[in-house]
Amino acid sequence: MNRTSVICTVAGALAAGALVASTTAGTASASDSARSHTLTFRSHTLGSTNAGTGGHLLIESDRAASSGRTIGYTANTCAFDFTTHQAHCYVSLARPRGQMRFKATVSVDTGAITGKVVGGTGVYKGITGTVTGHPSSTPDVPVITIHWNG
Repeated sequence: MNRTSVICTVAGALAAGALVASTTAGTASASDSARSHTLTFRSHTLGSTNAGTGGHLLIESDRAASSGRTIGYTANTCAFDFTTHQAHCYVSLARPRGQMRFKATVSVDTGAITGKVVGGTGVYKGITGTVTGHPSSTPDVPVITIHWNG
């Protein structure tokens, strides 16, 4: 897999991860604002482009899917570090009741994704948590898991 494909896959995974929400997230209220939530989904790239000097930036959009159903869409920007073989990404996951935002690092060598939820809007306002991911058995369709409180 070439560097651009790996970066696109990682960015897609991150975007998808950001888009997925648990069934309780769509109905969050003040009474369950402290509850823990977990989302697991697959990220499908809709489009991407390389930018920046030497193509070190990737701008991408993805469709997040769970059980074959679209659960949201992401917009993300990743900066590739050629020295460390990592992509550093900022992702916004759009959902009908708000957006979830996170920062994640993707290993181009292994496809592993790690990161932090850094906030959101609507029902996701004030959330914190973690993001992890890994390649799936389907090329360029990573599996993303988001854990958050709020």
